[in-house]
Amino acid sequence: MEQTTLKQLLEKGPVLAPCVYDCLSARITERAGFQAMCLSGGELAASYCGLPDIGLVSLQELADAVSRISASCSLPMIVDIDTGFGNELNVIHTCRKIAKAGAMAVHMEDQTFPKRCGHLQGKEVIPLEDYLGKIRAAAYALKDTDCLLIARTDAYNILGKEAAIERATASVEAGAHITLVEGTETLESIEEIGRRVPGWKMFGMASAGASPKVTYKQLVDWGYNLITVHCAQWGAIKGMEEFSRTCLETGSDIFITEMDGVDNRPIALFNMFGLQEWMELGRRFSPKINAAKEFETKS
Repeated sequence: MEQTTLKQLLEKGPVLAPCVYDCLSARITERAGFQAMCLSGGELAASYCGLPDIGLVSLQELADAVSRISASCSLPMIVDIDTGFGNELNVIHTCRKIAKAGAMAVHMEDQTFPKRCGHLQGKEVIPLEDYLGKIRAAAYALKDTDCLLIARTDAYNILGKEAAIERATASVEAGAHITLVEGTETLESIEEIGRRVPGWKMFGMASAGASPKVTYKQLVDWGYNLITVHCAQWGAIKGMEEFSRTCLETGSDIFITEMDGVDNRPIALFNMFGLQEWMELGRRFSPKINAAKEFETKS
């Protein structure tokens, strides 16, 4: 039986896709009734390698995970490829390899390498023209495949809203199928980006990070087509399958912040796997590597 592609789902309407990190979480997501899933780079780093989300996972480790998960679950998978593992030639190789492993979409960001989680401070982005060159290379690599290209920009927290909108819009013109503006800090910005950026748009619900609480319905009303949510990661604490079903029914991540006795901030997870120790080690060799700090929590 031919697998449903992410493009086919999006053509029918908005898609809610929880983040997964291994075969078990993918199968639980499928059993809960979701139509798609997203392989989270941060959660893969933690579960597969025992590392924080600072660009330490290799291309081969990512490809191995994509291959295993796609072989064990029929849901179309979105895959976080970070910065594409290098320049335009590396991006071509990366996209071909990950698409062949089973991805139905990849999202690539405009951060400098090494990157860090989009909900941590200290990010930097490459020049716009360099980013667009990598987008064009990725679009070239994915041509005539079932794998969509999601252009992610982290410029919002660094260069501001207008720069983020400019980058997202330009990436569509360069060949991206979907755009993702990461780390938006206000509901007004989220709504405006949904209105002004053309084409299909993705949003990652992470209200314990840089972004405010926002519901699936709000995002759909504002023009977003693909919404991901980090539900499986914290659902393991209270029962993954029950948690995932609740997430699907409500279309919101608001209850994640209400779990008693659980520190669900992105930085708390990364610290479990040595985030600050890695930053301190890096500073031994380069003063450009600064401490990782979280964004202030917004109500």
